[in-house]
Amino acid sequence: MVVRRCAAPWRPEDGLTCSAADDSPGRSQTAASILLLLAVAAASAGQTAVLAFLPTLVDGGQADLALRIHDVHVASLTAAHPLAALVFAPLWGWLADRIDYRIILRTALVVLALATAPVGAVPLPMLYGLRLLAGLSAAAIIPLALLSTNFAPGGRDEQARRFTWLTAFMFLGDLFGPLLAEASAPLFPRTPLLVLALVIAVLALALTTGIVRLPARCAARPVGRRLQAPSHVVTLVLLLVTIVGGGGLAAMHVSLLVTRPEGALSREAIAGMLSLCGLAMLAAQLFHTRVTWLVTAPRRLACLTLALLALSLFLFRFGTTVVEMAGLIAVAGWSSASLRLVTSFWISGPMRPSGVMLGLQHTAASLGQALAPMSLAVVSPHRQAAVVEAIGWLSLGLLALLPAIWRRTSTPVHPAGERA
Repeated sequence: MVVRRCAAPWRPEDGLTCSAADDSPGRSQTAASILLLLAVAAASAGQTAVLAFLPTLVDGGQADLALRIHDVHVASLTAAHPLAALVFAPLWGWLADRIDYRIILRTALVVLALATAPVGAVPLPMLYGLRLLAGLSAAAIIPLALLSTNFAPGGRDEQARRFTWLTAFMFLGDLFGPLLAEASAPLFPRTPLLVLALVIAVLALALTTGIVRLPARCAARPVGRRLQAPSHVVTLVLLLVTIVGGGGLAAMHVSLLVTRPEGALSREAIAGMLSLCGLAMLAAQLFHTRVTWLVTAPRRLACLTLALLALSLFLFRFGTTVVEMAGLIAVAGWSSASLRLVTSFWISGPMRPSGVMLGLQHTAASLGQALAPMSLAVVSPHRQAAVVEAIGWLSLGLLALLPAIWRRTSTPVHPAGERA
């Protein structure tokens, strides 16, 4: 049974409301869901597709560029995207709680297409600007798409499935971003991300022309399970888990890009490992669509993945072959993706979806993705492995802290609303 409360206009202090005129049942709702999945994938691909090209783009034909300066630019360009996201994600979430979130989402897709198309054909200073602009756009697309999963009928279990699929497509973008860029590079050598930009433009066109209507701000109230929202302390720790999860994986990625004592990896090898990482992250989401741990045992799930992340970080410095490094990165990708799903799902509710909280969670993920590359950029090359291990120790610290503060999350409820 689902009880729905509808009213118009919506105000933040009113909680969750909807207008029946805005509901989009049947095919329209399915088309909107597909469009959201593709938008999240495109936003994620916009971050990873360019990574394997950064060493070449930084050189820009300058053969005499010092290796140290080269590595600083590579790490800084990697961090530019999440840096913009961490600054603007809370703003977009705050606005989405006050105006129609669909307006922000449409605009962000248009801006992302414009920021992606010219990559490769601009000088280095402008490349920084494009990476910042892309991060600003992704900071709106991903949290607001996740926010929209709450604006459809169904209980918390159904919301969890929608949430998981959206997160899965975010990592699907991580997987196919580098592959799509590699495939389009021979066709457009000056602008290897042009095909991706065209895909994003088509998605933006479908939204702005009204071909597909996204769900309005409304939500069904689930009956059958009473979920306790995390306390402020638990929310803070979940944000720290998000930072560590994103930072650990980003540190591994940048370690592939910077100059290594045994020699630089080829662009194809880097792209392959990044895509394998995306495949592991996607596999994690598909796994969570088949089990109920996200709703029934989120604390155990978070602890398990924190342990796996710490293990992969500690062992990464001992990986000497491409196969060993790829395996450890895949484990870290699975762990980071699972942590991102748990923290975003529980921070976003459970009873009142909040754009601000999802914006803060995206900020935390972006903060980790920005701090790790910058840390690797400022330390000396022989100390870069210590940065990766330090994130591993932070993971172990959170693993010890989380079970002590995150208690029971749900209580069964009879259909009439009484406790079992």
